[in-house]
Amino acid sequence: MSRVKLWTGLIVLFSAGALSGIAGMYFYHNYEWEHRGERGPAAQHERIMERLTHELSLTATQRADIGPIVTRTHREILELRFAHQTEVDDILSRGISDLKKRLSTEQQAQLDELYVRQQQRWQKSREYLDGTRKHLSWVNLGRRVEKL
Repeated sequence: MSRVKLWTGLIVLFSAGALSGIAGMYFYHNYEWEHRGERGPAAQHERIMERLTHELSLTATQRADIGPIVTRTHREILELRFAHQTEVDDILSRGISDLKKRLSTEQQAQLDELYVRQQQRWQKSREYLDGTRKHLSWVNLGRRVEKL
């Protein structure tokens, strides 16, 4: 009888650990996904570099060489996006206006909150773009001085 109790206890313990791990991973990934945009494009740049480093097994030298290329490419994509931002804002404004006609006042307020959060994420992207431009101009200036 004691062997059965021992095995039952071990199975229950193992199952509880497995369920705890599954629940923990679910909550972690859910949290990461929900807050992904709040960390801004700098975090996106870091994720790209981490993924390239991991997937391609980059050396420290390769990381140093590839980092500016990823930064420049990411900056160019953001510039393209912001070059068309007024068009995007117009389309979103019309869409939100049309949506509000079909929503309750409570839902309209929630939609406004969502739009404000989106605007804040875009502002972080603009600030990141400005900072990246300044950083790259200093890097390029340093390279020009080295050539002299």
